[in-house]
Parts: sequence; C-alpha cells; structure tokens
Amino acid sequence: MIKNIFFQSLAILLIVFTYFFIDFKELLNIFETKTNFVLQENCNLHKKPCIIMLEDGTSLTLEVFPKSIPVFKPLVFKVKSSNHFLEDTSLNIYSTSMFMGYFNFKLKNLGKGVYEAKGVLPLCPRGTMKWNIDLEIKNKTIGARYQFETE
Repeated sequence: MIKNIFFQSLAILLIVFTYFFIDFKELLNIFETKTNFVLQENCNLHKKPCIIMLEDGTSLTLEVFPKSIPVFKPLVFKVKSSNHFLEDTSLNIYSTSMFMGYFNFKLKNLGKGVYEAKGVLPLCPRGTMKWNIDLEIKNKTIGARYQFETE
C-alpha cells in the first residue's frame, strides 16, 4: 500500500515538473522543418507589387487588392512566380505589433505561374498594425516574407 502511494506521488511530481520545466514549443521545434525566408526590402504593397528572388532563383511577386489593404474587408492576394509548378503553397499572415492569431490562406494555381488567395484580416482597436506575409513553399525549405501595415 505504501509502495503504491509512493509511486502515485512520484508520478504526480513528474507530471508537475514536466509541466513547469519543459518548454514543449522548443521540443516541437526540434522535429519541425525550418523554412529560410528571404525578406522583402524597400517595397510598399500599398503602392505596387513586391518582388523577392529566392535562393534557388525563383522570383515571387506579391500584390494585394485593394491597394489600401483594408481590415475586415475581402482581400485578394495575387502571387506571380517564375516557377509555374509550385505545389502546396500558402500565405501565412500574422501581426508583428501584437498577437492577432495566424491566418493561413492556401494559394490556388490559376496557371502560367499565377496564384491567388482570398481572405480577410481582423480589425484591431489599437490602430496601425504591422503585418508579415510568409509565402512558404511546402516541398522546399525556402520562402518569401513580405511586410505591410494596416490602419
């Protein structure tokens, strides 16, 4: 009986220790494939399409409609690629100003290197928000990161 209580107490202590002292996110990162993102520089998605050249020579051009990039209204994200056969490609959009969640939009292949996704960004009472759009190519470990702001 005492032996049984000892093992139950030990199991509870082990569970509590594990909960407080192991960073499960870091543990998951060990098994996750890391994507190397090329960062867009000196481009304003509100004014023009932004082009990023990946390490493998693929060029990716992102354009957002409407150009004002309003929140809580339908948006169209258009990607043009020099690689006409991108498979399982998506846009992952998230705010860098504060946590607003992650928004994943699957790109639809329209043909001839043109891809499109539709979505809505959430409204934030804080005002101006800074966002990242990560264009990740699933079968590779490279991607493009675009940045923009909303008001």
